[in-house]
Amino acid sequence: MDLLNGVLNLAHPIVFLAMAVGVAWGIICGALPGLGATLGIALLIPFTYGVDPNVALPMLAGVYAGSIYGGGITAILLGVPGTSADAATVFDGHPMAKKGMANKALTASVTASAVGGMISALALLLLAPPLARFSLAFGPHEYFLIAIFGLTVIAALAPTSIILGLMGGALGLLLGTVGIDPIVGDMRYTFGQVPLYDGLPLIPMLLGLFAFPRALELGLDVIQGRAKTLSSAGSSSNGGPKISWAEMWSSRRTYIRSSLLGTLIGIIPGAGANIACFVGYAAAKRASKDPRSFGTGNPDGVIASESSNNGTCSASLVPLLTLSLPGSPTAAVILGALMIHGMTPGAELFTRHAETTYTFIAAGFFCNVIMLGMGWYGSRWFGSIVRIPTAILAPAMLLIAFVGAYAARQQVFDIGLMVTIGLVAIWLAKVGVPIAAVLLGAILGPMAEAGLRRAMVISGGDPLSFFTRPLSVVLIILTVLAIFAGWQMTKRMKVLEESVSVEKS
Repeated sequence: MDLLNGVLNLAHPIVFLAMAVGVAWGIICGALPGLGATLGIALLIPFTYGVDPNVALPMLAGVYAGSIYGGGITAILLGVPGTSADAATVFDGHPMAKKGMANKALTASVTASAVGGMISALALLLLAPPLARFSLAFGPHEYFLIAIFGLTVIAALAPTSIILGLMGGALGLLLGTVGIDPIVGDMRYTFGQVPLYDGLPLIPMLLGLFAFPRALELGLDVIQGRAKTLSSAGSSSNGGPKISWAEMWSSRRTYIRSSLLGTLIGIIPGAGANIACFVGYAAAKRASKDPRSFGTGNPDGVIASESSNNGTCSASLVPLLTLSLPGSPTAAVILGALMIHGMTPGAELFTRHAETTYTFIAAGFFCNVIMLGMGWYGSRWFGSIVRIPTAILAPAMLLIAFVGAYAARQQVFDIGLMVTIGLVAIWLAKVGVPIAAVLLGAILGPMAEAGLRRAMVISGGDPLSFFTRPLSVVLIILTVLAIFAGWQMTKRMKVLEESVSVEKS
C-alpha cells in the first residue's frame, strides 16, 4: 500500500513539476564541467528546506539522474566530459559528432541513461526493504562500526592517498562534535555562539564545502581574465538523424549488460559511476564482434558508458537508505538532505516514513522517463548549455550559495559560517584532502560518538566487547577490507584508464 501511495504521489502536478525541474537542473549541472550531481544537489537543498519531503526528495532524485546524463552532452559535442562518470563516453561519442552523427550519439546516450537508471531504480526497490529489516539487529556497537565503515569507504578512495582521506574523515568527525554533548549535555566547541548549540547546521556546511569554493574559483577566473565558455573547445554540431528503433534493438544486449554492471557496481559502497563507465565500456568492447570499431564512433561505446554510469544512481542509494552507508559523494549529500527532512536511514525509513521513502524510490524510476523525453526531443538544443559565460555562472552560483545559507535559519551567522568553511575547504582540496570524507565524517560523527559511548556504558568500558558480537566482528573485518580494497581499486582504475586511452589512440 505504501508503494502504491508513493507512486500515486508522483502523479500530483506539483510533484511532477518538481521532478521535471530537478531533471532539467541536473542536465544543466552535468553539462557544465566542474558542477555535476554533488554540487547540483547541494545548491538545490536550501530551496527544499521546509518543503514537503514528498516534493523535495523526488526533485533531488531528478537532479541525480539528469546530471549523469548531462555530462555526456559535452562529452559528445565537445570531447569534454561534464562529469568524471562520462569520461568513457568521449571515446566514441565525440568521433560520432565529428562525423555529423551527434544527434544519434545524443539520443543513444539518453536512451541508455534512461534504461540504466530504470533498472537501477528497480534494484533499489527490491533490495532496500529486506536490508532495512536486517538493520534492526544493530545495537550501539554496530552503529558505531557502521559509521566508521561508511567513512572508511569514502576515505579509501581518495584520489591522492588513503592517509589524506582518513585525515579528512577525522576532521569531519571533529566537526560532528560541535554542540551539546549527547550523553552529559556539556557544550563543546561552540565558543559561546548560540547558533552552534545544536551543532554545525547542515545547509551552510554543504554549501561551504561544495558550492562556495567552486563559485569562488569561477569568479577568480573571471577577474583574472581566464574565464571562457566551452563552445570553442570543439565542434558543437548536433545534426544528423536520431538513433533508430532498429539500432536500439540490435544493441539490446549492450543496454542490459552495461545497466546490470552499473547497478552491481553502484551497490558497492565507494565504487561509483566513474568506475562503472569504464567497466561497462570495456565489457562491451570485449563482447563486440568488431572491437576495433570502438574509439572510432561506435554507438555501442556510447550506450555502454551511459547505461552503466546511470545504472549506479539509484543502486548507490541501497546501502545509504538501509545502513547509512553513502557509496559516493553525491549519496553523502543526499544523506544530508534526508537528515534535514528528519529522515534517518534504516528500518525507520520503511516504517515511520514508508510512504515518503517509496515516493523517493519510485521517483528514481520516473525521473528517468522524464529525462528520456527531455533528451530525445531536446537533444538538438542542449549544445547551447555549454555557451553560458562564466561571467554569468560565477555570480549566479555565489548568489544561490549566500541566499541558501541565510534562508534555512534566517541568521547572518550562517553566511559567515559558510564562507569560513568554504575557505578551509579550498585549502583542504589543494592539499589533497577529499571534501566528501569531511562531509561524511561530520554527518556520521554524532552517530558514531553516540554508538561508541553507549556501547562502553553497556559493556562497562570494555573495548573487547566489540569482538564478542558477531555483527561487530563482521563490520571490523569489512572496514579493514575496505581500506585494502579501496587502495587496490584506485590502482586498478588508473591502469584501466591508461589502457583504454592507449587503445583509443
